[in-house]
Amino acid sequence: MLLNRDDWYDTSRDLQWDCTYVDQKVAFPEQWTGAANIPEEAWRKWDEPFRVSYRDYVRIQREKESGVKAVSGALVRAGIYEKLDPAHVAASHFHMGAITGVEHMAVTLQSRFCRFAPAPAWRNLGVFGMLDETRHTQLNLRFAHDLIKADPRFDWAQKAFHTNEWGVLAVKNFFDDIMLNADCVEASLAASLTVEHGFTNLQFVALAADAMAAGDINWSNLLSSTQTDEARHAQTGFPTLGILMEHDPERAQRALDVAFWRSTRLFQTLTGTAMDYYTPLELRKMSFKEFMLEWVVNHHERVLRDYGLKKPWYWDQFLRALETGHHAMHIGTWFWRPTLFWKPNAGVSKDERAWLNEKYPTWEADFGFMWDEIIANINAGRMEKTLPETLPSLCNLTQLPLGAGMGPHELAEHSLMYNGRLYQFDSEISKWCFEQDPERYAGHRNIIDRFIAGEIQPPDLSGGLAYMSLTPEVMGDDVYGYEWAKDYLPSSNGSPKHAMAGSVSL
Repeated sequence: MLLNRDDWYDTSRDLQWDCTYVDQKVAFPEQWTGAANIPEEAWRKWDEPFRVSYRDYVRIQREKESGVKAVSGALVRAGIYEKLDPAHVAASHFHMGAITGVEHMAVTLQSRFCRFAPAPAWRNLGVFGMLDETRHTQLNLRFAHDLIKADPRFDWAQKAFHTNEWGVLAVKNFFDDIMLNADCVEASLAASLTVEHGFTNLQFVALAADAMAAGDINWSNLLSSTQTDEARHAQTGFPTLGILMEHDPERAQRALDVAFWRSTRLFQTLTGTAMDYYTPLELRKMSFKEFMLEWVVNHHERVLRDYGLKKPWYWDQFLRALETGHHAMHIGTWFWRPTLFWKPNAGVSKDERAWLNEKYPTWEADFGFMWDEIIANINAGRMEKTLPETLPSLCNLTQLPLGAGMGPHELAEHSLMYNGRLYQFDSEISKWCFEQDPERYAGHRNIIDRFIAGEIQPPDLSGGLAYMSLTPEVMGDDVYGYEWAKDYLPSSNGSPKHAMAGSVSL
């Protein structure tokens, strides 16, 4: 007699037994499970909505993999990449370098769920999550490998996490912490619920739509295929949160509040700049702020409400940061462009500037005067005034630039002394996150800490570039060769057509 899946599914996944040769707490140490004071019987209630068998999983993944590979092969042969807008291509360079290593980290995260998650059903789902993340890593590497002959920057899909480039260090710092350092419970709340179920909508849904509009069907297909997996294994956060709310709601509130802010800072950099500055103007559907409000803010508020949690104490500050944070991050990355492995797009031609002012009413007052100074220097041939002479000051929590979290009008110093060392932060919120578990963050060293410690020689920008493995063929410069600045010359009759132009040498 052939059984229906519902007849045998619970038995197949809920494989739990009592340890007889070793103590249960030795086999499942608390520092890895995160179960803390939650009784074992509570975890038996852990359940997830995606009921999938291995047979069905393999069948579905095989179909998706075949589709992605077929589309990729056809588009590479058609030479689609060579026809894409340079700014859009720059966004794909940035994404590949920043995300591929994260996908590989997530394999380890899911394998830890397989072994140490406190619920047997959760451990079963971790197997599929581990396979998902392996697939995502391979998809990114294959995409980049196909295009490396067109641009050496695609090599950073594999290379980035083996370098000390400051932006990559910030990404690694965050994901090392929530994927490789956190116990299963906290990792589920921070990585699965906050990042994968919330913020990756920005990176894999919004950017997929922008890529499709830009004609980059290959990258759009890759992002969309990845997101179909994220929607499944990201569900582990909800049953975990439900159990935690019954037994330790304060821990749940604290873990989510820290993870949400740290995710915000990172995605300001990863996605905010790409959506509002790199996407060709005529192809923009929503601003970063609009997408955040619809896909992240509403979602997070609903999760908090449904589970009886409060909004983070910093919620009003976070909403203000949606108006300014990623703009501050963008002008900073463009100014320090030699320290990047991709070519940033200024994105402030007259038409683009009009769009920014429409979407962000305070943009002109906050950032316009800074760009005016840059534009004047470019058009007067004073290029050296648009380039850095040193490295940016970085936050000791996020490892991102000071002044780039909240915007130009909230630059108060936020610092504290801990064990004889002074720590600087980009905001009151980042300082608060550090204070929740200072021993966890105190040993982290950003690139400025390494500079001061004498690890970077010679101790100047050239030494910093060498330390970050930034060679001339990949070192960042304006993606359009500053052609956009001609829009502001007195004789200009309108926005120039974007085209690659000669770059300025350092």
